[in-house]
Amino acid sequence: MKDEILINKALRVLKTGGVIIYPTETVYGLGADATNHSAVNRIFEIKKDKFTPILVAVSSVEMAKKYVWWNKYADALAKKYLPGPLSLLLSLRDKSIDERIYQGGIKIGIRIPKNEFVLELLRNFGKPITSTSASLPGKKHPTRVEEIDEEVKRKVDLVIDKGECEFKLPSTIVDISSYPPKLIREGVIKFEEIMKVVEGV
Repeated sequence: MKDEILINKALRVLKTGGVIIYPTETVYGLGADATNHSAVNRIFEIKKDKFTPILVAVSSVEMAKKYVWWNKYADALAKKYLPGPLSLLLSLRDKSIDERIYQGGIKIGIRIPKNEFVLELLRNFGKPITSTSASLPGKKHPTRVEEIDEEVKRKVDLVIDKGECEFKLPSTIVDISSYPPKLIREGVIKFEEIMKVVEGV
């Protein structure tokens, strides 16, 4: 199926509160409108995990700045790594994002995937979508559609298969809402590399 047709199908699903499985450069994710409460609830029901904050994906730094308080550390890391396998935890700015995503906290994890299909989808959608692994608790993060649990596939409205993910590891998550940065999860990018960039600011 042509990308344009797939993107239009995905947009219809997202705009009507549905859930998609989509590829990124790291792992396959579950995507829903991050501002739609019932859509976000579906993500947590599919994941069978009610209490873990999840990331959101945006198309650009400009879009990110609408939702989080951007800072000079985010700027430096974005110039080097984004789009790419790095998620930045920053203070929430716009509360139109459903609070279940950040579990009532004051910070949210945001990423810009290095995947042209997803970036085009996000540009067309114009809002953040959820970015959480299409896996059940304790299961491997899927890097191919074939690795996704059948139970998860049955509960979504659209599965977008784009072959194997580039990095086959989750994104690195770093809290850069203040200095010094805090490592939340090490993935593709090593924390020592991130610290080198931040220390140069």
